[in-house]
Amino acid sequence: MRELWQDLRFAGRTLRRTPGYTLAALLVLALGIGANTSIFTVVNTVLLQPLPLGNPERLVRVWHTPPQSSFPGAKIFAVSAANFLDWQKQNDVFESMSLISGASVNLTGAGEPVTLQTATVTHEYFPTLQAKPLLGRSFPAEEDQDGKNHAVILSFAEWKTRFGGDAKIVGKQITLDQQRYDVVGVMGPTFKFPSWARMWTPMGMTAKEAAVRGEHHYYTVARLKPGVDVKQAQAEMDTISQRLAQQYPADDKGWGALVIPLREDMVGDVRPALLVLLGPSGSCC
Repeated sequence: MRELWQDLRFAGRTLRRTPGYTLAALLVLALGIGANTSIFTVVNTVLLQPLPLGNPERLVRVWHTPPQSSFPGAKIFAVSAANFLDWQKQNDVFESMSLISGASVNLTGAGEPVTLQTATVTHEYFPTLQAKPLLGRSFPAEEDQDGKNHAVILSFAEWKTRFGGDAKIVGKQITLDQQRYDVVGVMGPTFKFPSWARMWTPMGMTAKEAAVRGEHHYYTVARLKPGVDVKQAQAEMDTISQRLAQQYPADDKGWGALVIPLREDMVGDVRPALLVLLGPSGSCC
């Protein structure tokens, strides 16, 4: 301890004699620690921590794969409504599947008018994710019908910022695009899927919209059945895609499907870059 104390006193005297160097060293050290902390926080959140959803390892995205003759170089493509409904009916590998789309809506009557991003989803959405609202309920099947879909679930952030965290918000009405919507629920603070959504509304497709096979505007999320892996699900979707291509050659010839684990789909090309950043930061301190 005596030698340690002497070393510390010597170091202190040396640093006092060179204040400029000392300040620079402290600044570099602070920046290094801050950068390492930030990088690890991002990597931990994106790559290491489980998604805040029920049994997230069983969640997948299912994309279309387009014919290369029409879309050279494209690996994945948005989904058509009619094909999704056939996937939903014909598969034996998914516990449930949901269709997702996005829209911009104008919220009025709650402070200054504002344009918000909303996710329109089929009624299977929240059960597929095993996500329950903090307040209220999710959407029953009867609300997922044309003309009956004027219900809305708010994100936690929107509930707090726009509605002041009103504990009695469920049951009240808000105005979206000059139409009245019943607030039926509020999601918890950790639910942010998709990340851009400020609220969720039932899709309520018309029969005409549900029959469209040649237009691709939607995204999917699905939950694998217990004991089913991605490889098995992919084989099933390949079989279904081939069947649809034979039944509807005008719209489905050359179109396939790709099953991707949800985390892998969300991270995408960011994963290698994050690992590259983590390597130097982990070795420098």
